[in-house]
Amino acid sequence: MTPRKKGIGIVGYGGFGIFLRESWDAMEEAHVVAVCDSDTSRAPQGVSFHTRFEDLLSDEAVDIVSIATPPSSHKDLSIEAMRAGKHVLIEKPLALSLDDCNDIRREAEKTKRVATVNFVLRHNRVVSVLRRIVQENVFGHLRRVDLRNYATHETVPEGHWFWKPEVSGRILLEHGVHFFDLAHHITGARAVDAWSLGVERKAGMEDRVFAAVKYDTGMVGTYWHSFSRPRELETTTFHFAFDLGEIEMVGWIPLELELWGWTSDAALGSLREMMGNVQSIPIAPRQEKSSEFTYDVAHEVRTSFALPDPKLDIYAAGVREVMADVIRSIEDPSHRMLVTLEDGTEAVRIAQSATEFAHPAHAQQQC
Repeated sequence: MTPRKKGIGIVGYGGFGIFLRESWDAMEEAHVVAVCDSDTSRAPQGVSFHTRFEDLLSDEAVDIVSIATPPSSHKDLSIEAMRAGKHVLIEKPLALSLDDCNDIRREAEKTKRVATVNFVLRHNRVVSVLRRIVQENVFGHLRRVDLRNYATHETVPEGHWFWKPEVSGRILLEHGVHFFDLAHHITGARAVDAWSLGVERKAGMEDRVFAAVKYDTGMVGTYWHSFSRPRELETTTFHFAFDLGEIEMVGWIPLELELWGWTSDAALGSLREMMGNVQSIPIAPRQEKSSEFTYDVAHEVRTSFALPDPKLDIYAAGVREVMADVIRSIEDPSHRMLVTLEDGTEAVRIAQSATEFAHPAHAQQQC
């Protein structure tokens, strides 16, 4: 007997909510059955439409609630949904404070509902390859990660809720959590200290932010976010510096890796297993020292690895994989999802710590 398709209800039906619906309606095991939004002009065809969240929760066709609303609402909406018997997928950030994240986690444990945050970037082949390269020390130990995110101002115009700290939590919480999580996921390192500084375009619009994070492995992370460029000039690169080389991950949705460095015979074999054709030049086999480690080297690698599909197709595939992971966890309680509430909480912990360094009053606002 074929299991019934899981019914998804989306709360918040702006442009991203529409993208979510289109992505999930392509799945065999799930489809969108209901939408909730206060703007009646957004009512779509073919699904139930609600202006009150309570009505969506009473819709028996809804098994999973996707919370795609501004961050300040995530805690209350997710807890209310779980108490109504629904599973939840929460857009990033999980919540605006560590305390709120822990409240969500406790409610999930109490109600036995599946809940997680939509860290879609973990479900990406480029990220998986980079994670394995780090784990196998292909270029030696990782010393630094450096995120440079030059985003457009066009999607968050003046007056948008993005610029309201009480709603968004500021840039590092609203947006930076994706990359704090990626660094943690790829490297396995845990942040032990974080600080930040920011620059305002005008009073109340801090559109450029820099954060630095120290990790328990001795790795240092630096993170730059700006929302000031024309759309056509948006770029995102995530740089990884090792003892013996460097890797650049290209794209807000990761699309490509550019690799350079020295490596051993065995590590080159691992790279070829992961990536197929790898451009390399033999060098005189020897041992090389970097900081406290000594490495066997026999090859210089200069190569790249890229996904063939368009960015939006890769993004949509990741969104579907997140939802499929939620469904697997619903059907098999022993299944551990690739993204957990603990992961969402850890990203908020780092972002909150860094934000409070530059904005001590932010801590009081979250109390």
